[in-house]
Amino acid sequence: MLNSIPIFGWLLDFGLKVSLAIPFYIIWTGFGLGDKYAAFLPEPYREPGFWNCVGLFIAVPILYGIFIPKIWSVSQTNHNNGKD
Repeated sequence: MLNSIPIFGWLLDFGLKVSLAIPFYIIWTGFGLGDKYAAFLPEPYREPGFWNCVGLFIAVPILYGIFIPKIWSVSQTNHNNGKD
């Protein structure tokens, strides 16, 4: 039952993304690194809101998984042929 709907994993992942977004948001906006090192970007990207940062931490791995192919894949097959 616990493996059929991965709600616990989604909540755990969301908590991880929020905890990663907190220091990023503080450093990027609070310490002014967005204005200092990314002055070429438009204003919304230099000082994004906190939930926008959380959205970035959610969206970037999804987009990475879609557009960057895997270099290798591991699979396992069982060739038992009914013999025990």
